[in-house]
Amino acid sequence: MTVRLGVIGAGTHGARYLRHAARDVPGLRPVALCRRDEAAGRALAAELDCRYERDPAALIAAADVDAVLVCTPPSSHFALASAVREAGKALLLEKPMTGTLAEARRLAEIDERAAGPQLIVAQTLRWNPVIRRARELWPQLGEVRHVRLAQRLEPTDLGWQRDPAVTVGGSVLLTGVHLFDTVRHVTGREFAEIDARQERFLNPAVEDFYLARARLDDGTYVSLEVSKFGRTRACLLEAVGTEGQLLADYQFGGIRLIRGREVLDVEADASAPTLPEVLKCLRDTACGDAVSPVTVREGVRTMELVEASYRSNMCQAAVAIKAG
Repeated sequence: MTVRLGVIGAGTHGARYLRHAARDVPGLRPVALCRRDEAAGRALAAELDCRYERDPAALIAAADVDAVLVCTPPSSHFALASAVREAGKALLLEKPMTGTLAEARRLAEIDERAAGPQLIVAQTLRWNPVIRRARELWPQLGEVRHVRLAQRLEPTDLGWQRDPAVTVGGSVLLTGVHLFDTVRHVTGREFAEIDARQERFLNPAVEDFYLARARLDDGTYVSLEVSKFGRTRACLLEAVGTEGQLLADYQFGGIRLIRGREVLDVEADASAPTLPEVLKCLRDTACGDAVSPVTVREGVRTMELVEASYRSNMCQAAVAIKAG
């Protein structure tokens, strides 16, 4: 079976998905795309031998579209995702799942009662080869007592990320969601408390720096950092356990595992693209051969952490997070 894909939001990131779908994922074929820039959208459609749709509703309703990728700014996620799931079609939804926690909870209700497979939240770091290898090595660390994640990115050049009505949030909502999900994914634990701060250094509209100290439900300490004001990029995962330490670079690759006086450099290539792997999951769920690897309920949990971070910053104090 070939799954026919429609993409809503075929800008820079959506176009990456489309090209991977066309070239790197057997059994998945792009048939339609939407993009606000009509000239660019038509050019991309011609390149990929699919059609351009002006109206997202028409793409969602099209009989020849089996699965939909929504890759638009956060303010539009709830309406588009709801429409796709109410149409009973498979959905891959870019992170953040929604702009707000209230929308996330409403979308969960819609997704769970709709026909067809549950939506997939595109938490692409789960498919990063370094993160995957780190997760495999985790048991060698013993009882992990501290986890640190830092994602330092360049300042945004996207206009919509400077418009609060469109982007909804900044570094917490757009990038922090990756860190929240990665911590939960590699540790298998839930957050119990978070104490977060944020700043606007270069972006006058939304936060471009986020720093948090958190604790998991087993007492593990977690340090989180997101910045978008420097001219260099770094993505780091560190963990300290009773039996060893792990230092992973998931931007440039490589893992160092330290156990006692033994230092082991583990090969882990960060260059392999994650999008084809996520698209394969969409293909498989659309065919009924698999279930969502990142469910709507996990998306809700992530949005609870976003909301808690903003609330903590507002009150300048730690906030407790209810068990899921």
